[in-house]
Amino acid sequence: MNHFKDKRFWMLIPPFFITFLLLFILLPYEYKFYSFVVLLVFWMVYYTWNHLTEKRKKKEIS
Repeated sequence: MNHFKDKRFWMLIPPFFITFLLLFILLPYEYKFYSFVVLLVFWMVYYTWNHLTEKRKKKEIS
């Protein structure tokens, strides 16, 4: 369970989760599925950030 110790995860989750909830509540019924796009974007940003950080660390080591 690396997520509980990962600072990036906890930095990103509040704004994305709040955005998701607001969209889910405020959008009309036929557009509610668009709110799940926010969750997909969250995971894309999170894993991209981790990947770039790992890449930078490897570059600094060599």
